Amino acid sequence: MKKVLCVGSVTTDVIVSPVDSLPNPGELRAISSVSTHVGGCAANAANDLAKLGVPVALSCKVGSDSFGEFVKNTAKENGVDVSGVVMGDVDTTVSIVTVSSSGERSFLYNPGSAADFKLSDIPDSLLEECDIVFVAGAMLLTSFDGAPCAELMRRAREMGKYTVMDTAWDFDDIWLPKIREVIPHLDLFMPSIDEAAKLVGLSPKDPDAVADKLFELGAKNVIVKVGKHGALICEANKERYTLPTYLSIKPTDSTGAGDSFCAGFLAGLAQNWDYRRSGQFANAVGTHCIQKVGASTGIVSIEETLKFMNEHQDEVPLD
Repeated sequence: MKKVLCVGSVTTDVIVSPVDSLPNPGELRAISSVSTHVGGCAANAANDLAKLGVPVALSCKVGSDSFGEFVKNTAKENGVDVSGVVMGDVDTTVSIVTVSSSGERSFLYNPGSAADFKLSDIPDSLLEECDIVFVAGAMLLTSFDGAPCAELMRRAREMGKYTVMDTAWDFDDIWLPKIREVIPHLDLFMPSIDEAAKLVGLSPKDPDAVADKLFELGAKNVIVKVGKHGALICEANKERYTLPTYLSIKPTDSTGAGDSFCAGFLAGLAQNWDYRRSGQFANAVGTHCIQKVGASTGIVSIEETLKFMNEHQDEVPLD
């Protein structure tokens, strides 16, 4: 099986629920649950891949603090190669995640170590050992987005690696200028529809038009994640199609759902599956994610995920 290198953002997620609105200043309101989890797009994908059973390494930066130790130890316990986790003189990135009664989430975010992550933090040995390079959390990697990321992906391609990227929400509201020069070095770009639409300045109601623009920017292949509707699969020079997901499964917590889709798709690529089978598997992995609180809590092995898919063929046929 191929090895995946996950590069980019990591956080400690403090998840609070239910939160349907904030109390007025000076007021106190009771909630039902507070829990702490490893989060951030790269860490989520790495932990998911390890729990699935895929060889995976994580390259990121955390602080020399209790949150940083928590991130590193959790990933190690899950089976992630953490030799690329750098501990620096900076606060570990933290997200306060508020989850509504319907399962939707909002974030309060301290950029911290993710913003301080640099190209020089990525060991050459990890790049050499991997087969797939996945940059996750682009737009939040202040010191790495743009030219440094483009340089990594250019080098990776020259070494014969398969290059993949996903984005996060750009709280600076800059969008495309942050990553424009990276896109031509991507074998696969798989953002969410909301983020992709912001990148290209189009409506999220037209995923096909959004995908067209991403191809024009130089991406070799494109997948647009469309939430509960699944994913639009756009392989170069092939007919496009949307893969539906499991609407009968109601979400408990959607934190990390997009990252788990990416992990599922990468797990397929790591086994040399085609895009259709990888996408079907990715939807099943995402469905497991939303059934538990936390970005990686609900992820199970490849075998268990395939069993779930076979048991639900009446809802989402496997063809």
